[in-house]
Amino acid sequence: MKHGDPAKPLVSIITVVKNGADTIEETIRAVVGQTYPQIEYIVVDGASTDGTVDILRRYDDKIDHWISEPDEGLYHAMNKAVSFVTDPDAYVVFANSDDRLAAPTTIEAMVEAGGGADLIHGRERLGDGEVVSIAGGDVTVSDLAHQNFCHPATLTRRRLFDTVGLFDTRYEVVADYDFIVRCFQKPVSVRFVDEIVADVRMFGMSETRFMKSCTERADVVRRHFSGFARLTGMGQIYLYDIPRNLVRHLLRRTRLLRHWRSLRG
Repeated sequence: MKHGDPAKPLVSIITVVKNGADTIEETIRAVVGQTYPQIEYIVVDGASTDGTVDILRRYDDKIDHWISEPDEGLYHAMNKAVSFVTDPDAYVVFANSDDRLAAPTTIEAMVEAGGGADLIHGRERLGDGEVVSIAGGDVTVSDLAHQNFCHPATLTRRRLFDTVGLFDTRYEVVADYDFIVRCFQKPVSVRFVDEIVADVRMFGMSETRFMKSCTERADVVRRHFSGFARLTGMGQIYLYDIPRNLVRHLLRRTRLLRHWRSLRG
């Protein structure tokens, strides 16, 4: 596996995919088109049966390491991928098959502006086929109790997975959120960069399994926060996020969502 140097640290971009033939090629092209010179690309496929593996074979000379084998779920596959990164100072970025790096200069801009921080994070552009919104911003650990974090827009030092731990596979939807909270609660250096890093399709696992996501987020808040932070976190989930999603679902079913968005606009 590759290693970087202090001036140009290695960036290990990881794509985890299963039956993602419709989107994986777009993800791959965005990675291999990056201008940053020190990139390692790793793809872990969960034994796809829809043609994804054929696409990976076509890009065999562009991917440093890829495997296709059964796994125990998304975060098990992500943990497996992390194990292939051997440089402890490398940055790890997840660009899964529903995500795409926003521009060819994205990684280069994030590393240059990141100042060598352990965890560098930016913004992500969310799209659901009708509208696009921008998420992400500078946060503190207490902010994480009541707001999400843009994990696809984050560069994380490989060594943090040794000191903080890997993704907790007990969570099916929010193990990345749990990991980020654990990082912020450790003495790690964090830098926010006002850059759009990733384009994310909102119809990923967290969107389609929203209630599961809320239940798991609530568990993370209870485990890692106390006092006012825990109160605001639980209130965000049960008094805002769940009711808002129920209204949105109702508007979508009655075909009024587009009209509602037009009125808000």
